[in-house]
Amino acid sequence: MNHNQLIEYFAQVIQEIFNKVGNATNLTDDKSAQKLITAVLKSLDTLGIKANEVMPQELEKAYQEAVASADKELAVQNVKVEKVEPTQILKRKIHLAAVKKLINDTLVDLKTAINTAKNSAKTTIKNVLSRTKKEIANGMLLGNPRRIVSKRVAKAFQEEGLTAFITEPDKNGVRRKLRLDKYANTVVSSKMREASTNGTANRCLESNVGLVQISKHSPTCHVCARYEGMVISLTGQHEGFKSILDEGVKLCPYHPHCKHTMKPWVIEYKTPAEIQAEKDKWKSFNPEKEVRSISQQKAYKKEQDIRRKAHEELKAYERYTAVLGKDAPKTIGAFRRIKRSGGKSWQKLHLAYRQANRELKAE
Repeated sequence: MNHNQLIEYFAQVIQEIFNKVGNATNLTDDKSAQKLITAVLKSLDTLGIKANEVMPQELEKAYQEAVASADKELAVQNVKVEKVEPTQILKRKIHLAAVKKLINDTLVDLKTAINTAKNSAKTTIKNVLSRTKKEIANGMLLGNPRRIVSKRVAKAFQEEGLTAFITEPDKNGVRRKLRLDKYANTVVSSKMREASTNGTANRCLESNVGLVQISKHSPTCHVCARYEGMVISLTGQHEGFKSILDEGVKLCPYHPHCKHTMKPWVIEYKTPAEIQAEKDKWKSFNPEKEVRSISQQKAYKKEQDIRRKAHEELKAYERYTAVLGKDAPKTIGAFRRIKRSGGKSWQKLHLAYRQANRELKAE
């Protein structure tokens, strides 16, 4: 299993957990409820085991590949590179320390997220059951109590049950709750990119090359755009170039799922004009300024709108599945086709969802 398959595994297990919750019956019985909680926690534990198996070797592999890529780029730029077998790279102190830290940070992040999700799962199920039992005792719940309780738990669980991380407040004071599979995706993707960046940077330093250049690609966000093509000093010893020691200057990744990479920039083989051109870029560098053209901004927005629509459809599918259970479309693909067609099938499905929601809220 590689890191991409690990991300898919997280999503698969999370979906299986939702199915367990959605198909649970007789949750008003304490033993049945505890049995469900135990099953959910056991499934979450498998994620931690799998992450511990996969991530160390995947991070080592990404780091070694970055070193090998840096070697090739250094050779292209006429730098004499000491040949080192891939298996020997991680025996060197500078590389071993970097990889160990990456592995430790990644596993700690994932372990913390899984434990947070376990607590969230237990709390959500217990709170819904406690609240619903009081309604049953007071005669406030109409209809079939067992079925309504199961649906309520499934719906609440879809909304709250696997929260792994709560973000800092945004400019409007709003905190976002990130579900375990989404947060794990962010952690794994970011750490793999960090492994690549660290491998490149340390190999450059090992070869007495202290400058690196950030890649370019389009479309890109306003955060990454300001760094595209910039030559950054790894040591702070290059006059006219900003370094990672300067406030507000850093290497990629610049945000979760960032696609930017970097490569060595060997100043000894650059012309005075090339060097000055790169230094001049820093004179106009402003981390607050939008540097993209209008067309670039529109292209990026279009790309993000497509992703946002797909994400919103996934969230909607999960809401419908939680409430409708087996009456919901079997796959996200089927749900998208029905929703996008907007025909009678969608109207029928949406009506069933609304009616089921009214039933859950009935008192």
